Amino acid sequence: MIHQHSRIAHVAASIAATLALAFSATACSTDSSEGTQLIRLGLAPDEDAAAVLKKFDPFVHYLEEKTGYEVEPYVGADYTAVIEAMKSGNLEVAWFGPSEYVLATEEVQDGVEAFASAQQEAGTPEYRANFITRSDSPVNGPEDFAGHSIAFTDPASTSGHIFARYALEQRGLNKPDLFSTEIYSGSHDAALMSVTQNQTDIAVVSSRKLPGMYESGIAKPEDIKTVWESEEIPADPISYSNNLPDDVKQALRDAFLSDDPELKKALKETGFEGFASVNDSDYDIVRKAYETAGLKPEA
Repeated sequence: MIHQHSRIAHVAASIAATLALAFSATACSTDSSEGTQLIRLGLAPDEDAAAVLKKFDPFVHYLEEKTGYEVEPYVGADYTAVIEAMKSGNLEVAWFGPSEYVLATEEVQDGVEAFASAQQEAGTPEYRANFITRSDSPVNGPEDFAGHSIAFTDPASTSGHIFARYALEQRGLNKPDLFSTEIYSGSHDAALMSVTQNQTDIAVVSSRKLPGMYESGIAKPEDIKTVWESEEIPADPISYSNNLPDDVKQALRDAFLSDDPELKKALKETGFEGFASVNDSDYDIVRKAYETAGLKPEA
């Protein structure tokens, strides 16, 4: 419920801050012991951390080959943990979701700069917040939401929360007593499982995550139905710290914005096929979503 959001977000932020401090104590310096530039890359925990690291491993190796730097991936314990790690100087680059990027522009004192946006593979679903239920549920659309329980993913998740709230607000449904219960599951797969395991009636997940979750066996397509979705969401921004030297920034831009066929191969398991140039203003719609939904960007 609305009055619970600030408390939940505060708890998430406190946990993230603690984890970030622990990370700070063990993080490598910008230069590795061999004298090679070290780039620490933050990745959002949109599913199990081990799964994220596995699917991005070829891309990490691509970046190392292309830049000549050592690249160390880091998966946050939650969405705000990556922001906290960059805020405390323990990350040079982050693959943010759109709402996490907006949060980072507010929270990181020395600033972050979006320099590339992740482009989905051709033929994959548009990036939206999907409201899903069980196939046998009496819920068939937003007009049926009242009195039912719902799982969002994370307070800072773009498709798992922010754009869902935005869609509800646009429909005049973003009310504190709309749902009987609201929870934050922590990830898209956990939100989906909250529905399949009868823990909640409705869940909000990323449209582009659903096919992969079906393939992995988390749920069967015939057991789930999408009953509503948000408008399309801007692509994920890749951002680096403003403190990075210009030559390092250039090397990263060259690697991400390359037309090298090896890049597409390295991204094969991620659902993306390359990157495009991006500007901060491309994420003004996300700022509008926060404002319209009555939420304040905060980590």
